[in-house]
Amino acid sequence: MGKSIEKSTKGNMENRMYFMDNLRAFIILLVIVFHVAIGYMAPAPEWWYVVDIKSHPVFNLFVMTTDVFIMPILFLLAGYFTMPVLEKQGMSTFLREKFFRIVLPWIAGVLFLAPAITYMIWYSRTSTPPAYFTYLITNFFSAATFNHAHYWFLGDLAWFFVFFAAIYKAFPSLFQRKAEASSPSFVFLVLFGLVTAATFFIANFYFYADEWFSRLYIISFQPTRFFLCACYFALGIHAWQNRWFTEEGYMPHFSYWMSASVITMLVFTYYRITFTNTTPIALKAGHAILHSFFCLTTVFGFISFFHKDFNSKGYLWRRLSANSYRIYYIHQFVVLPIAYMVQKFDVSVWVKYFSVSAICLVSCFMLSEYVIGKVMFQKYEKILVK
Repeated sequence: MGKSIEKSTKGNMENRMYFMDNLRAFIILLVIVFHVAIGYMAPAPEWWYVVDIKSHPVFNLFVMTTDVFIMPILFLLAGYFTMPVLEKQGMSTFLREKFFRIVLPWIAGVLFLAPAITYMIWYSRTSTPPAYFTYLITNFFSAATFNHAHYWFLGDLAWFFVFFAAIYKAFPSLFQRKAEASSPSFVFLVLFGLVTAATFFIANFYFYADEWFSRLYIISFQPTRFFLCACYFALGIHAWQNRWFTEEGYMPHFSYWMSASVITMLVFTYYRITFTNTTPIALKAGHAILHSFFCLTTVFGFISFFHKDFNSKGYLWRRLSANSYRIYYIHQFVVLPIAYMVQKFDVSVWVKYFSVSAICLVSCFMLSEYVIGKVMFQKYEKILVK
C-alpha cells in the first residue's frame, strides 16, 4: 500500500510540476524589471521606448546578463510541455488551441499594440511628436522602424510549433517518451553548449550580437539567438522524452549548476565589457562559447533552484502562474506609461528604478487578476484552476 501511495504521489507531481509553473511565473516578473532597467542603462539603446534622464552602469550589467537566459528558459518550458498537451488534445485540437492562444494574440499584438508601444519613442523624446495616425502610416511599417515589440516571443513560438507539428506528422515515432528515465551525459551537455555557441557564432558573422531583424514582417528575432532559442525549445521536448525534472528522473544538482552559473556569469561579464562589434573572429568565438555556457548553466541552475525551494502550490504562486501569460502580454502598457511619468524627475536613479519596478509588478498582477481575469476570462479561469 505504501508503494502504491508513493507511486500515486509521484504521478501527481509529474502531472503538475509546480516548480516549473513557478519558474515560468518568476521569469515573467523578471522580464518586467528587466524592461524597466533598460530605460536606466548608461546609455540606453536608442531603440528603447522611454529613456530616463537618470542612468547607471549597473543597469547595463543587469540587462546584459539577464538577457542571456530569460527567453531560453521560457522556450525550454514551452518545449517541455508540448508533447503532454499534444497527447492529451490530439493534433487538430492542439493546433487549434495554439492558433487561438498564440497566433491570434501575436497578430493582434503586432498590428494594433506594437505600434502604440513603439510610438513612445517619439512621444517621450520630443515636445511635438507626430500625430499617431501619421506616424502609423509613414513610420511604423517602414523597414527602419517596424518591430513586433515583446510579442516577438509569441511569433517565434508560433513558428516553432508549426515546424514541430510538421516534423511530428512525418515522424511521430521520434517523439515517443522513454519507458525509463535517463540522465544527460556530460558529453551531451557539452555538445549542446557547443552547438548553440556555433549558431550564435555563425550569425554573428553577419549581424551584431544584439541586433534585431524584423524585415520579413512575419517574424521578428535576434539572429544570433534565434537558433539558440530553437535549440532550447527542442531541448525541452528531449527533456520530456527522457523524463528529466520528474521525481524519478534527472534533476540538476543545485550546488554544481549554480556555482557554474556564477563562474560563467563573471567570466562572460568581463568578456562582454571588453567586447566590441569589431572584435576579431577568435574573440567572437569566445563570446559565443561564453554566452552559450552561461545560458546553459543558468537555465539548469534555475530549474534546480526552483525544484529545491519553490516546488509548492501556494496561493500567490498559483495566481502568478495563472496570470503569467496575460501579465507578459500587457506589461509594456503598464511599464512605459509609468516610466514616462517619472522620466524627468530629478531624484535618485535607485529610488526611481525600484519604485517603478514595484509599481509595475503590482499593477500588472492586479490588472490581470482583478480586471482582465474577472471581466474577460472568468469562466476560463475556473476551468483552468480546477
